[in-house]
Amino acid sequence: SHPAMQALRTGQPVKDVVMGISVPGRDRTWLMVTATPIFKQGRLAQVYASFEDITQRIRLGNELQRHATTDDLTGVANRRSLMGRLASEFERVQRHPHLTCCVLALDLDLFKGVNDTWGHAAGDAVLLHAARLMGRATRQHDLVGRTGGEEFTIVLPDTSADEACALADRLRHSIAVTPVPHAGVGISITVSIGVSALRPGQSAESWVKSADAALYRAKRGGRNRVVQAEAA
Repeated sequence: SHPAMQALRTGQPVKDVVMGISVPGRDRTWLMVTATPIFKQGRLAQVYASFEDITQRIRLGNELQRHATTDDLTGVANRRSLMGRLASEFERVQRHPHLTCCVLALDLDLFKGVNDTWGHAAGDAVLLHAARLMGRATRQHDLVGRTGGEEFTIVLPDTSADEACALADRLRHSIAVTPVPHAGVGISITVSIGVSALRPGQSAESWVKSADAALYRAKRGGRNRVVQAEAA
């Protein structure tokens, strides 16, 4: 309920309640509301309410949070955020061994050639395009993260190795057949992907390393392919 109504009902002050309100023609406005009951001759006579517009403070906080957790160029999770999610998924599967989780390690093939041939603006367009396709290929509770220049990682909770490989191959195909529009031309790219399912008794570090090793084998095997991590 509104702080003023709560103060009127209880006779107790209500302090620093954050409320979001919709204002026609404006983005959502955020207010800090304090309501103070006023007593006369021992009886509640009225409630004094004060309002402070904290919209800018809320927006700044949201922006800082976004910068702390996302990659500025592509909008996907940054390395720090991704590693936190990997750790939480690892702990979840350790507590409930019947659950599954897979990780994809992805690397855009011959990316340096894109920058050298078309320039860094084209390279940025390629990274953004690839990140968008990854977002479309994954589910809401999956996490796409950028871990390096042209390197990405995708966390797939509650996903078997076969399901992860099938998703990875759909994504690989989608990237291969969708040129990146830039300056009136289409830049063709491909991606190599390593897939690793978390196994019982495996450490979080070895889980990620096994995906990286599978990615390396995909690169060494000719690129534009999906390789599943070898069983230990």
